[in-house]
Amino acid sequence: MAAHASSIQAGLDVCRAGLATAAETGPAVARGLDIFTRTTIFTTAVKNEYAVKIEAPLDAWALGVIHAQPGFDSAWSPDAEIRIEDRARPIVVEAKRRVDAANAHAVVALARRTPAGRDFILVAERTSQGAREILEANGVAYVDGLGNASIRLPGVFVRTGSFSGGAVIVDQTPVRARLAGKAGLVAQALLLDRDRSWRIADIAAKAGVSTGMAHRVLARLESAGIMAAEGRGPRKVRRVTNPAALLDLWADEERERGARLTAAFVLTRPGTRTAALLSERLGGAGITHAITGIAAGAILAPVFTSVPVTQVRVTAAIPASEALKALEARQAEEGSNLVIVQGADDAELRFRREVDGIWLAADTRIYLDSLRDPRRGKEQAQVFRESVLGI
Repeated sequence: MAAHASSIQAGLDVCRAGLATAAETGPAVARGLDIFTRTTIFTTAVKNEYAVKIEAPLDAWALGVIHAQPGFDSAWSPDAEIRIEDRARPIVVEAKRRVDAANAHAVVALARRTPAGRDFILVAERTSQGAREILEANGVAYVDGLGNASIRLPGVFVRTGSFSGGAVIVDQTPVRARLAGKAGLVAQALLLDRDRSWRIADIAAKAGVSTGMAHRVLARLESAGIMAAEGRGPRKVRRVTNPAALLDLWADEERERGARLTAAFVLTRPGTRTAALLSERLGGAGITHAITGIAAGAILAPVFTSVPVTQVRVTAAIPASEALKALEARQAEEGSNLVIVQGADDAELRFRREVDGIWLAADTRIYLDSLRDPRRGKEQAQVFRESVLGI
């Protein structure tokens, strides 16, 4: 039994307790599997029989996605049901080939319209990391062909694949006009002025990209339901209709390739704002820069109380040693309180602006850099998102 338990340790927790909750029935035990008590969930082992079976009028590929999950079986049926041993519960199953952070919001809206007495399950061939986070945050059950599943329904709890503390499945499927690099600048420009109606030429000029790139991005966002179009021909304009989905999609797809990080230590005077001091020194040396991440968030959203490390983006046109000299800082892998970020180009400095004498990155970049900060970054990024971005 111990060997069998270790085989499912990588991700599967299947808990069966009939179709009643543990709070109502107390401890329950089923054949070969300890279920859950009022306070704790235990998974001991799953015997060779399938623990959960989903029957639904699905295409073969979708049935295959379900069947591939450990402890699951699937079958075609005109009526959609989830079966746990000899008990069944009606469900609504939505099958999609691919779900990313953009259409994950549409799936959540669909799940919320599920008729009373039924549960909703998404079956997808591929999901992105951002999509999975959105689905789980909104309590939407899903199974995908990458080995990820999150199902919390009466009598069944399943968690596999990429979740906090587990393995991360990297989705490498090419996406049309992925919102990274220059395409990501289009997304940022839209988010920074999201109440505006845009022509292709206008958004291209704002983001500093070609009209072809701008057209591909806007066409994708329109097809995803994130933007709406009005007019035809040269009079056609588009506007953002779902800024939350756009922000989540960009955060999900943006990957900064070729960035150079230099950890350093800078001595600051007591009572001096580090960000202000660093911006003053870099500005005095004529070095293009922008404070970002939690340090910048603390300036715009004073609820940020702790900034152990200040992150500053510096032009790629100079060596890191020149920036260190201007900052009066020394390189330090341990005990650093400063990180210098230099991208492959200066694209991420495009939307910087000066606030009270301090050069700050765009609000969108501050949000994403905060989100990816390992020190309570997600919590602080959420505060910034709500209080500054208003999304």
